[in-house]
Amino acid sequence: MPNHLPEYLAEVAGTALMMLVGVGAIALMWAEVSPMPGLIESPDLRRLLTGIMFAGGATLVVISPLGQRSGGHLNPAVTLAFWMKGNIATIDALFYVVAQTIGALLGVGIAALLAGEAVRGVQFGITLPGEGYSVTTAFFAEIVITAALVGLILFCVNNQRFARYTPVLAGSLVAALVFIEAPISGTSLNPARSIAPAILASVYVHQWLYIVAPLVGAVCAVWLHGRLSGSRPSTGCAKLYHTERYQCIFTNCGYSRFVAGSVVLREGEVADRAYVIESGELEVRKRGEDGVEHTLATLGPGAWVGEMALLLELPRSATVVASRDSELRMVTSDNFAHVIAEHPEQTLKLLKQLSERLHEAGRKLVL
Repeated sequence: MPNHLPEYLAEVAGTALMMLVGVGAIALMWAEVSPMPGLIESPDLRRLLTGIMFAGGATLVVISPLGQRSGGHLNPAVTLAFWMKGNIATIDALFYVVAQTIGALLGVGIAALLAGEAVRGVQFGITLPGEGYSVTTAFFAEIVITAALVGLILFCVNNQRFARYTPVLAGSLVAALVFIEAPISGTSLNPARSIAPAILASVYVHQWLYIVAPLVGAVCAVWLHGRLSGSRPSTGCAKLYHTERYQCIFTNCGYSRFVAGSVVLREGEVADRAYVIESGELEVRKRGEDGVEHTLATLGPGAWVGEMALLLELPRSATVVASRDSELRMVTSDNFAHVIAEHPEQTLKLLKQLSERLHEAGRKLVL
């Protein structure tokens, strides 16, 4: 088993916190012993507030150190989607699903300990088809809403302009879905979220649909994302909120971390990639005729490095070293055209940087 125990434990804790907040919100807004039903008579407003609190809790978990560590999946359907996309190893995907289920049980259990009567009054936050809606209707509703959520996540993490906003956008969608769709199926979106209350409430009727439908929705989202993105390579990561603070256990990650002092690119090597600096600082160094290594430039966030050798298919002309801990977005010959086409702000920075280098080279020739 890979040494990914910290990530598994972070996923347990993150899912537990999400469920603690979520079930607490349900109990607060809907339990008979709670004062809120009397204070807020409108069921629609209470449902909206429930969605905001549940989704808000999940969003905060994703951007917290726990989410930054594990990736903040918190949902077997999300993990399944990234596994299908080849972003997470099978063994890690299996442990993530186990972690999410354990975390959900812990979260609901803690909520019951803290507010027993209120939580039991809402059956631990169980999801069931709404009054007047058939199991079949609830089943297909869960497929559609989960496909929408997973599809949004896949779109965001693979688009640099939206990647940093993934938690907020996904959370906003969940809040809206709870408000709009909860009367139909209860808006599960997440097998672990439904399994835990069902076990603790000992209510298993129709619970199969909350396991199967979200997983089918995730499969549909992956298929649709593949159809829309075509053969374009992935440029993102299976983390919903990627930062340089923690290691990334996911495969095909579009980000690379370099600690201070490590060599990013080496003079003379074959150019098979370039980087865009997300955070940190790099130094471009070249050894002179006197045998002393000189610093030619210092580059910060937003700058490109290694792009000329990649574009011209030439060996590296200088060595690049991380002067501070840095996180870089990798650009290869395969995804270079995609980056240029889809990210005009990066294209502008590249053109400006190349122009500055040409201007500097011309100035030196004149001198």
